[in-house]
Amino acid sequence: MTKAELAAITVWDEYNLGNLSLFIPLFNDTLKIVLFPDDSRVPGVTDKMTAIVNDLLQIKQDQLGRVKDLLWEECLFSFHVADYGCEPMEGESHVDAHLREFEISNPDDAFAKSTIKEIHVSDEFNSRYAEIKVDAGSNNYISLIVKNGRIIDFGDDGAYLGWFEEDDLYFHKQRQKTLAK
Repeated sequence: MTKAELAAITVWDEYNLGNLSLFIPLFNDTLKIVLFPDDSRVPGVTDKMTAIVNDLLQIKQDQLGRVKDLLWEECLFSFHVADYGCEPMEGESHVDAHLREFEISNPDDAFAKSTIKEIHVSDEFNSRYAEIKVDAGSNNYISLIVKNGRIIDFGDDGAYLGWFEEDDLYFHKQRQKTLAK
């Protein structure tokens, strides 16, 4: 997709955000995309935004396994560190009780119980970032982080992407530290 083609289908709102919908092959679905320009610029499609959208369009469906694995990891982490009020049955762990109640037992279930909501494209950093916004099977709203065309990790909604400039697994390492406590 060219910059001119992207500009032609983008509608800028009163908050200076660009809004459009595109078919995303990874999810075999049309999704809303929101363009976030660098604060110092007048709203408009940039070369970087165009590159990020093209990154998204080029992610193949074979990467869906990575998405499922990250959503599964998110469920396991959430159920380890939070209590959603699921009472364990005899011989069942706290995590097992949550997995049972949420009807999630593997990466496929974690994906099936999640809803891909929209994609945010950020023009602010050196790398090319997109956040795939997901209402996860754990009832958390998260972002799958895409950096330079690769799905690298997940974080809470509103995650600071700058942490990924130096370390693609920044949040993963933070989760591991939390679980080790």
